[in-house]
Amino acid sequence: MKKSILYIAALLLAAAPLTSCDDDKAMPPMPIPGEDLVIPQANTTILELKEAFVKNGSRDYNTVVGTKEDGSDYIIKGKVVSSDEEGNIYKNLMIEDETAGLTVSVDQTKLYQSYKIGQEVTINCTGLYMGAYGYCMNLGYEPQTGKSNPGRIPEDIFAAHAYAYGIPANVEPQVLTIEEIAPLQSKPASPEAMALMSRYVEFEDLEFENAGEPLAVQGGSTSRYAVDAEGNRLQLYNSGYSSIWANVLPSGKGNVSGILSFYNREWQLLIISMDSFQDFTGGFVAVETIFSESFASESKDFTIENINLGGQDYVWSFDSRYSCMKASGFVGSNHNTSSRLISPEIDLSGYATARASYDQACNFFSSLETAKKEAAFEVSVDGGEWTALEVPSFTDYASWNFKSSGNIDLSAYVGKKIRLAFHYSSGGVMESE
Repeated sequence: MKKSILYIAALLLAAAPLTSCDDDKAMPPMPIPGEDLVIPQANTTILELKEAFVKNGSRDYNTVVGTKEDGSDYIIKGKVVSSDEEGNIYKNLMIEDETAGLTVSVDQTKLYQSYKIGQEVTINCTGLYMGAYGYCMNLGYEPQTGKSNPGRIPEDIFAAHAYAYGIPANVEPQVLTIEEIAPLQSKPASPEAMALMSRYVEFEDLEFENAGEPLAVQGGSTSRYAVDAEGNRLQLYNSGYSSIWANVLPSGKGNVSGILSFYNREWQLLIISMDSFQDFTGGFVAVETIFSESFASESKDFTIENINLGGQDYVWSFDSRYSCMKASGFVGSNHNTSSRLISPEIDLSGYATARASYDQACNFFSSLETAKKEAAFEVSVDGGEWTALEVPSFTDYASWNFKSSGNIDLSAYVGKKIRLAFHYSSGGVMESE
């Protein structure tokens, strides 16, 4: 029997802990992020980097970034204009300078915590890979087997190449029209198109063809279209794994901002959050968060039901290293265990639909199927029996990488009072008596 460990980092939407201060005490000076770093001097604009490695006519390609003709490294500097907090942008960091925008593909989640919108970032690109995916140029790393586009930069390697510093500043989008970007779809390798790719932009007075429908279909990627007064169309590419997928598209006319991307001869707009929609005349219905737990500290709201300790003193514990709750069947040796981490009662009265999501990491499970059985997410109605829920995007079963569950449909339980539980077992699923 292999030992198995489950980490739960957040249920539903993560909430940052509140802090307070004593007004009678002098506040210490605010530290400036990155002030202790030795930051290399930028010597290349983003557009110059793109022009140095572009392959006109090639859809997917990659090239190792070497040194410049004078032997110096390629070093760029830009301002962060993206955030992956809501999950509509995933493992990508977008930066821009006065010449162009750039997508940086990084094998890291929660990039928004280290690279904040409006913060300056300097990147030494030498040793990384420049290339394109669907004609959209990006900075990455070694391609995956069988792929031609750059792969994601490992977290530790990116940390050695990137320097984030300074107090985040306000970022204003570049205002564009669909009419002015449309002619560039046929020439993505032109300086004009490369300059716009991955920029933070805004389009005014648009109307959605799919007004009133969700941003995306749960568990998949969905294209929605907005049109201007002349009937020109703009694609919004939305993730069904994001925390905002269930929000409906607004009606009427208004302004939409986001990251301008490109794929296979078509412009795409990637929204950052629901704040990307502004001043729509018909308005929209936002999804309300009715319960959240970040597990940033040991939760007092959740209770533990030990079904079988298997000779251990505990199964669930708070792990300060990852700021999460951890369940393990390995304390000195392997044990057969079963225990639930149970939420307080959640009242779904008065709601038409409901969903849940959480982040987790699973390690030392023998297979994915075993992990799904032994790290179940369950629901109980009015104190009744527990029922396992279908998780759209289950985490890896043998790594410490946290992954979102995707949105779990709870619509069958609206109008009822429920509890949710993380049911962990090791050495086989243990049923409660």
